[in-house]
This record gives sequence, C-alpha cells and structure tokens, in this order.
Amino acid sequence: MTGFWQITWLIPPGLLLGALAASALVSALLSLLVIKGGPVDNPRERGSHSDPTPTSGGLAIMAASALIIGLVICFYGAAIPGSWRDGLILFGFASLMGISGAIDDVVDLPALWRLGFQISLCLIFAWFYRVTVLDFGPGLIVTVHPFIGLLGSAAWLILTLNTINFMDGSNGLAIGAQTIAMLVFAGLILLMAPLSFFGAYLGVILLICVCVAGAHIGFAPFNLPPGTPQKAKAFQGDAGSMFAGALIGGATLVVKAYGVGSVWFGGFLLAPLLVDVVLTLITRARKHANVFTPHKEHLYQIWLQRHDGSHWRLAVRIWGLCLFSSLVGVGARFVDRIYHTDIRFFVLAALIIAYTAGWLILRQRLLTRPLLNARP
Repeated sequence: MTGFWQITWLIPPGLLLGALAASALVSALLSLLVIKGGPVDNPRERGSHSDPTPTSGGLAIMAASALIIGLVICFYGAAIPGSWRDGLILFGFASLMGISGAIDDVVDLPALWRLGFQISLCLIFAWFYRVTVLDFGPGLIVTVHPFIGLLGSAAWLILTLNTINFMDGSNGLAIGAQTIAMLVFAGLILLMAPLSFFGAYLGVILLICVCVAGAHIGFAPFNLPPGTPQKAKAFQGDAGSMFAGALIGGATLVVKAYGVGSVWFGGFLLAPLLVDVVLTLITRARKHANVFTPHKEHLYQIWLQRHDGSHWRLAVRIWGLCLFSSLVGVGARFVDRIYHTDIRFFVLAALIIAYTAGWLILRQRLLTRPLLNARP
C-alpha cells in the first residue's frame, strides 16, 4: 500500500484524457444520427417541451461508450489493471437497462412491466455485489443477513434508476448531474484506489466512468443547446436515464465491494435528486395519488412552472447542488482515510436533512405563486 501522498495512476493520464475526448466526439457524431432518424417524443401534458423532439439519445451515449471502451481495452489492455469481469458485469447491467429504456421510448411499456424487469435485473446484479456490512460510524458497524443485504442492494439500484428517470424532465438537468457523478466516481477511484488493498481491481471501472462521462459531454449540447436551451435538439430518453442510473447505482456497490468507497457515496452524488424524488412520491402517496402515473409535481417542475422557466438556469442550480454534495462525500472519505474516523453516514444524514428542509420551504413558497404560463 502506498503512502497518502504517493498516489499513482491506475491508468496513464494521457490514455484517460484521450478516452474522454474520443467518447465525447463519437457521442456527438452518433447524436446527429439520432436526430436524423431516431424515435420522436411528441409533446405531452407532463412534458416540458412543445415540439416533437428526437429521443433515445441515450443510445448514442451507450454506443459511444461501448466503442471507446472496447478500443481502449483492445489496444491498451495491458495498461489497465483490474478485473475485466467487474467491468463486464457493470457495463452489461447498465446496457440491458438502457436497452429496455430504448424499447420503452418506442413502445411505452406498462409501468408494472418496467418495474418487474428492473427488479429482476437489479436482484441479479445485487447478487454479485450485495452489501452485508453497513458502517454508520466509529464502532457502529452492523452486519446484515446476506438475504437482507441482497434486497437492500437491489432496492438501492431501483431507487437510483428511477431517480434519474424521474428527474430527466428539464433540458440538461439530468445529463449534467450524470456527468458530474461519473467524473466524481473517476476522481474517487484515482485518489483512493492506490491507497486501498484491492483498489487496483477498479481499473476497468475507472475506464468506464471516464468514457461514459465523455459520452455525456458529447451529447450535452444537443440536450441543452447553447443559445437556445429551451429547445432541445434531442433527449436522452429512458435509454439514457436507465443506462446512467444503473451505472451510478451499480458503481456505488462495486467501489464499496473493493473498499474504495462506502455504500453512502451514491447518496452524496445524487442527494438533491433523491430528496426531490422521495419527497414528491411521499407527497403524492399522502394525497392517495397513483405513484406510477406521470405527473408534474416534482420541485424542479414546479420551479419551471411558477418561478423561472429557464432550463439553463435551473440546470446550473441543480448541477451546483450535485457537485457540492459530491465533493462533501469525497471530503468525508478523506477524513476517514486521514483520521480513521468514519463520519460519512452522519455527514450524509445532515446533508439530506438540510436539502429536505430547503425542499419543503421552497415548495411551499412556490405553490403560492401563480403559474408563469400554460406550459413551462
């Protein structure tokens, strides 16, 4: 194990930057194909767009990521340490979720069918990386039964999938949050893997995070066009949101399995999104509304309807919150490493409480405002 300030690169930095740039370029080119001939999302009551817009941009992201990952492994595999098995399981899991989302973009499958498929695939993935030990703090380590750990890990995956999916209703919001999550994951692995006994096994996971981040960057200008952010040229669709949700949720379990991160790290990455989704579902359940029915009651949707209809300004705010909570999570990991004091759960709980209070106050204030117009 190296000393704290003797951090080495798992993958040569030039290779990582090249993979990031190549993924962005290929994703941008494939996005043009999606715009030309992909399925189209027509305006709906719950949507925030008024014109038919090409969707399934997530397919471009998936294809670009897969192509560059495959080329890098093919030509530079010797420079990438770690288990290819972990990368294959993670990327395969995310791709199957993304393909199911692409089918739903075209066919609009019943909600219960989608949920059933999600549960089945999440249970399979969780079988490989189920969490059986929870660290709540110094001296507060709880061992859970493997079956309970399996169910809990699958539940986390399902929550992550649907969080990204539900929050993908404003141009650039989800794409930016997904990019931040992938880059922060890459940063965490770069910083902490060399200091962990099994950290070198995460080389392929690092490559996946970098390539997927690059693919998101390449697609972002089509989802949040410079100059006309209100008029997206393409959506990532369920293909993209399911793919990214599976990657973020799955990577959380993988880095936990190799001792680089904790099970709480995914909560830091998605804290503002998780708070909005969970509290909105609770609010709808209290009103006896069908939680499977599409709606426009998320806080970010109310913000667009009643306060500021700018997708760009909303996206920047959410990105800032996601980046802040992610960096807090990285900082808590460093505190654990340096001082051997695990404060991650307590810091995450405090962060969630703060975001929850902000959500409740802001929602109450927004609902007193009149609608800006009929459609945000």
